[in-house]
Amino acid sequence: MAKGEKDKQTPKVAEEGEPEESGPIAPAEAPLVLRSEESGPAEAGAPEDAEAAGDEDADGDVVATQLGTERYVIAGFFAGGMLLAFVLGKIIHGVWATLADKDWFSRALPALTAVGDDEKATYGTVIGGIIALVVVFRMFRNPELRTWSDEVAAELAKVKWPTKKEVTNSTFVVIATTTVATLYLALLDRFWAFVTNIVYGDGS
Repeated sequence: MAKGEKDKQTPKVAEEGEPEESGPIAPAEAPLVLRSEESGPAEAGAPEDAEAAGDEDADGDVVATQLGTERYVIAGFFAGGMLLAFVLGKIIHGVWATLADKDWFSRALPALTAVGDDEKATYGTVIGGIIALVVVFRMFRNPELRTWSDEVAAELAKVKWPTKKEVTNSTFVVIATTTVATLYLALLDRFWAFVTNIVYGDGS
């Protein structure tokens, strides 16, 4: 009876041992599968995020470039307007002062003739500024001229300006070349003067 009970208990131990060996395997494999599945989309999404960030940076650079070009265009029109106002003011002042010295102008418009020279300059500048403002505004609103100015500003924005070191080196090269050329021409002039004096005499 004791042997029979031991034989009956032996398979039970073996059967109980099998779940103990297979039990830890299933939980160990499950996290590995889950980790691989979770890491897959993350790794796949990383290039997409990098591409999206690159596109955003590129768009930001384009917008910044366009704004910079727009600033150049506005600054150019503003500078042109200031120059036009100055020139027109000087022209109006000069014409007004010249006409004020004429007798027929004095008889026809005595009030304008009585205006002082400083006031003429002030009025001329104001009138020239108003005319320049109207002209520049009309030119700025012209589609063809605006397109041309935008293209010019865009091309100028692509210009690569030299660095300080390059400018310094170029300046030294120009100075050295000019100095050498000056010395060469001076020596050549003295040499031919010496030869001429020998051939034709010193004129005494």
